[in-house]
Amino acid sequence: MVLKTTPKNQILFLLFAVAIFLIPYKGISQTRVYASSATSFQSDNVPQSYDQNMTTAAQVRASTGILVGVGQYSGYVELQYPGLVPANTTSYVKITTDDNLLPSLLGGSLGGLLANVLGAVLIGNQEFTVEAKNNTTVVLDGDSNVAGDFAGDRLRIVINAAGEYFVAITPASAYNRIRLTNRVGSLLGLNNVKTLNVFEAFYDSAPANCGSPAFTSFSGSGITLDALQLGSAGVQNPQFAIDANTTNFSVLSLGLLGVGSTISQTVYFEGLSGATDQFNVRLRAVGTLLDLNLANNVNIMSYNGGTQVTNQTLSSLLTLNLLNMQGGVITTIPINPGAPVDRIVVSFNSLVGASVAQNLEFYGVTRTVAPPTITPPVGGSYFACSGGTASLIATTAAGNELRWYTTATGGTATTLASGAPYVTAALTATTTFYVAAAKIGCPEESSRVAVPVTVTTVATPTTNNASQQFCSFASPTVASLQVNEPGVTFYDAAVNGNLLASTTPLANNAIYYATLTDAVTGCQSTTRLAITVTLTATCDVTLSLKAMLQGALFNSTGGLMRDNLREGGYIPLNQPYSSALNARFTHVGGGGSEVTTNAVIQANAGTGNAVVDWVFVEIRDASAPQTVVKTAAALIQRDGDIVAANGGPLVLNLPSAFRVSIKHRNHFGALYNQVLTATNQAVALDFTTLTDANLYAAPGFTGQQAMATVGGVRALYAGNTNFDSQVKYDGSANDRQVAASQVLSFPGNASQILNYSNATGYFSGDVNMDGKVLYDGANNDRQLILNIIVTYALNTNTLSNYNGMSEQVQQ
Repeated sequence: MVLKTTPKNQILFLLFAVAIFLIPYKGISQTRVYASSATSFQSDNVPQSYDQNMTTAAQVRASTGILVGVGQYSGYVELQYPGLVPANTTSYVKITTDDNLLPSLLGGSLGGLLANVLGAVLIGNQEFTVEAKNNTTVVLDGDSNVAGDFAGDRLRIVINAAGEYFVAITPASAYNRIRLTNRVGSLLGLNNVKTLNVFEAFYDSAPANCGSPAFTSFSGSGITLDALQLGSAGVQNPQFAIDANTTNFSVLSLGLLGVGSTISQTVYFEGLSGATDQFNVRLRAVGTLLDLNLANNVNIMSYNGGTQVTNQTLSSLLTLNLLNMQGGVITTIPINPGAPVDRIVVSFNSLVGASVAQNLEFYGVTRTVAPPTITPPVGGSYFACSGGTASLIATTAAGNELRWYTTATGGTATTLASGAPYVTAALTATTTFYVAAAKIGCPEESSRVAVPVTVTTVATPTTNNASQQFCSFASPTVASLQVNEPGVTFYDAAVNGNLLASTTPLANNAIYYATLTDAVTGCQSTTRLAITVTLTATCDVTLSLKAMLQGALFNSTGGLMRDNLREGGYIPLNQPYSSALNARFTHVGGGGSEVTTNAVIQANAGTGNAVVDWVFVEIRDASAPQTVVKTAAALIQRDGDIVAANGGPLVLNLPSAFRVSIKHRNHFGALYNQVLTATNQAVALDFTTLTDANLYAAPGFTGQQAMATVGGVRALYAGNTNFDSQVKYDGSANDRQVAASQVLSFPGNASQILNYSNATGYFSGDVNMDGKVLYDGANNDRQLILNIIVTYALNTNTLSNYNGMSEQVQQ
């Protein structure tokens, strides 16, 4: 309803006023105390004024009389409460009048001006008075023919959402009666009757449970009659600010001529709020006014009766609440009085120099409980792992509930009890949730509190090889899996599954799933790294082997072999063994391609780690030692250590159990007669300390004949210059003849003499491995072969043509 109308709209206003009488009244308070009797009256249907039915009324009539001084009368009704009403308690009396008085009085201080605009003559037509009494004592009264009587905090005309009018009276003293008197003015003429309908009188003993306002009124200052008559100042549709339609609004208007003027609308709640309650005021203004600094010209005030509790400019509220009021947008401004109040006032002051219509749209105000309190988790803020949920906790007072949202405005609420966890949906990005508090069963909500949830995304771990092989006999565990990042844990499934301890043994052809854990949040990778495991029967085994060569021990000192071949530069870079020498040196299992470098050979000169020569290593089947499963050419050092061609540890891909034999190109080989078992993928074997029982011996032989003993250490027998399995001085295929042949065929021995002394190089006939093959002369190799034969333990007759010295390696 537009209260500031032009005469053209008055008829529409009257039709509306009649129509609202037909609307059933539905109160929001459950604590109303009604007047229960009439102590005196001159009215019709008086019981209908205290039957607690807001649609029935007593008719209080007044008449001018049929003649001057004849039949003139005024009517009244005096309603009484069942008990004494405390001071400063507001009573509401629903009334209607025949004349259009109430819309004017609704404007408070603007009542007189509005009466002129609406055509309501307040003096001389229908008039009424209101009195609050304590028994017979009047404690507060007001008269409608005095417009200012209804412009204060103690006595007002207010309107509800249905457009019904009420007298709101708040005495400063205790009272128990409300008296309303209807009369007519002297200027009305004769034979006129005016009726004042009195429906009910009531007050609230406690605030309504929910927070919708009950009544509203307005007032102004500095507004001229001319501004009102132009229809550009006042409050339009004040009841729209308190109805249930959230799209309706009243308009506080100062027009174009509003310099120095103020318009205010007051919204009343039935009963006092709680001290911590919040009021949410909804406003909208056009962008033009915002550009003119409107926020400094709007004040929002709260009152407890006539006592002002707070007074804040819109600009300060916007700053305090971090809001951004934009033209055309309905903005909710939360007000926290911090003390009990029963009304909110929105006051609009004119903007100096404005040349545009100064209108402020007021969508209403609701009372809510205080915003909820967020219970922070350990660490102070909420977080979630990517793909996971967060459990958010907020609390509110008893009798309230929480409403959780995924948006700052609008949306569908998830309603929970105070302290109940709100579990979010699975999150993949940082998200803000919102929670409001409300009384259970009430639509009004507090302002929403933002609850940000930081989502932690952890990258998938990486590896150098997604298909990893492990030695089956090395007891590999989950800890053996290779990944590039620390803090990785493993599961047995790509999603969910069981957490695997680092000591969990690996299984063949199994897939293990790695997830990276963030050290701060404990979040894990959303996608897990899959590693496929293959367990192999053969694995890299480090062989720590040691042996001595009898030939290199001749004339040596310090328990070290001589390295004359290295010193002379005669050791070949390519390994020298092949089946072309003899079937004894047939490579199998990938051996035969070993190559070294001059740097490796020449390293460690003068130490026990200097290279002496190449040796031939055989890996034999554990249960069938005659079967060679793998060979390797390796380098032997002066102290007997056998290393790989690159100078590092000798590492071969082997089964878990095997046997080992060592051979040399002009020495007998020796076979360890026990099964070796890899421990932690390593095996150590020292041939120099083997007992006879640990050496293989063919039938008719013993371990004593398998290896020589030189200076208390075991060594491979020297003298096998023709690469076969015997050492012979005389007879067919004897080793002496090989030495003679190599001396005679040496390129520098043009005369082909046997006592040639400069046949240097890498020769099998060089039994003592000094880099020179000699047949005659001092330290000649022929004599060494003879000495080896005649001192052989089984050559008891010291025969030079002894034919029984054989290599003790199983064939």
